[in-house]
Amino acid sequence: MQKIIQHEKYGEIKYRESFWTGNAEVSIGGVPLNKTGKKTFEYMDGETMYPVEAKGNVMSGVTLYIGDEAFPVCEKAKWYEYVLSAFIFVFILVWGNVPALVKLLPLVGGAIGGGIAGLFFVLSLFGMRLVRKPVLKVLVFLACFAATILICWGIAMAILSAAK
Repeated sequence: MQKIIQHEKYGEIKYRESFWTGNAEVSIGGVPLNKTGKKTFEYMDGETMYPVEAKGNVMSGVTLYIGDEAFPVCEKAKWYEYVLSAFIFVFILVWGNVPALVKLLPLVGGAIGGGIAGLFFVLSLFGMRLVRKPVLKVLVFLACFAATILICWGIAMAILSAAK
């Protein structure tokens, strides 16, 4: 994830965080800052040294602190992003445990369905964090939901055909 903030005092502030490790990189005015920790840096403004610290992550929101000033870099996930993502997991959990629904559309439930739904819960939440427009967020959710249904249906059909 990379975010760029334009500030009148500091100019361009660029924040980059690794998806896999959570390590951060910050540059101010095109100059990379000296790293002193995983998310702590030093910024030299002429004669003055400022501590710079990034607090949070992609899900909880990221705030960059330069000296005494705070800059919101990435806002936290919205409530509807959590609700839509959780719907995937709840849907598979309920559908896979109601025999009448499984007769209509066989979906694998239990540990296999829960694992698949949990994976797509996370993918949906991260995917929705990458786009800004609510319509695109809903499209990301629908794509993850459809993929979950298709995978759980395919596994259920394989299990049913093997059982016959």
